[in-house]
Formats: sequence, structure tokens, C-alpha cells
Amino acid sequence: MMKTGRQRMRHAALATGAAVVVSLTLSGGGPPGGRQDHTQAPAPPTVSKDGGSQAKDAPVRGGRTIRVTANLQVGEELDLGAQGRSVGDQFVFSGNLRSRPGDRPVGRFGGFCVINDLQRNAGECSLTAVLEGGQIAVQGEQAGIPTPSPVTNAITGGTGKFRNAHGQMTLRVLTASTWELTFHVTGH
Repeated sequence: MMKTGRQRMRHAALATGAAVVVSLTLSGGGPPGGRQDHTQAPAPPTVSKDGGSQAKDAPVRGGRTIRVTANLQVGEELDLGAQGRSVGDQFVFSGNLRSRPGDRPVGRFGGFCVINDLQRNAGECSLTAVLEGGQIAVQGEQAGIPTPSPVTNAITGGTGKFRNAHGQMTLRVLTASTWELTFHVTGH
């Protein structure tokens, strides 16, 4: 693969990182590389009684809504099989989760997508979100890579306080490397 093709794929991967998430894990989080800043613990998502747009962790009928900002730190598109974009190529991504842009991390996320439809530039994705107290797993299709449109995918399970989780996650692209993830969690 030519160097310019690799750079183009890396840019495309960064632009679609959150949109192609297949498995989302949310954990206690922290700075990249496992470094911990002992001056202040990560702030937990905030709770709002009205469930408005500022709500980060608000109750909903039969469950709760968790809204976080995902900051992509790693986004790598893997050219597998035939040279150039082809079925089976993958996009692998990870980063931090924050209550609001600019806040300290409250968790992390990671995942991958496998391209399965060249005409629609779509793929099957998994994303894992790691938050304090457990993980939430998400799976579904994302179309429009590298400029994804909003998508809603299924919450397929979790661990810890999310061990019986189901529901759905909505992804909305704010910038190429910043997305808003909204988890509507039931059964936790």
C-alpha cells in the first residue's frame, strides 16, 4: 500500500472512529497510557432531574440515560485482503470519555468496525465503554464512513453495575475526533 493511501485511510479512520464502534467499554478511566493524576479523582457523570440536554447521567422511564463526550485518541484503518477499500477492512479506535468537552476523563472507550458494504461505505461495529462500576457493550451497523451520520445501536450487555444492561446507544458526531454518546440503559 502506498504511503499516501495509508495516510488517507488513517484520516478516514479518525473521522469515523466513533461511528464505527462495534464494542464499547466504559471503565474508571484515567489519563492515556495508564498514568494517574493523584491530585483529583475523575468527576462522575452529573445527574439532572429534568433529563435535559445537559444531563450526563439522568433517570429515564425504566432505566437511565448516560451522556458522555468521546475523544478519539487512536484511530487506525487496516487495509486487509485486496489493496484499497474492500470488504473485510477494519477500523480500530479508542479514547477517553468525559462528562463535557474539556472535563477530566470519566472513563474510556474502544472498539472496531468491519467494512461489509462498499456501496454504502458501511460496516458492522462493536464498542465497549468503561465507566466507574462497570462496562457497557454496544453493537450495530454504521454507514457513511468516513463522514458518519447519527446512528443508534443496541446495548448488548455489560459488567458490574451494568451486568444486566440492555437498551440503545446513540452516537452523534460533533467533530472528526469528538462524538457525543448517549446510552439509554435499562435492566441494569
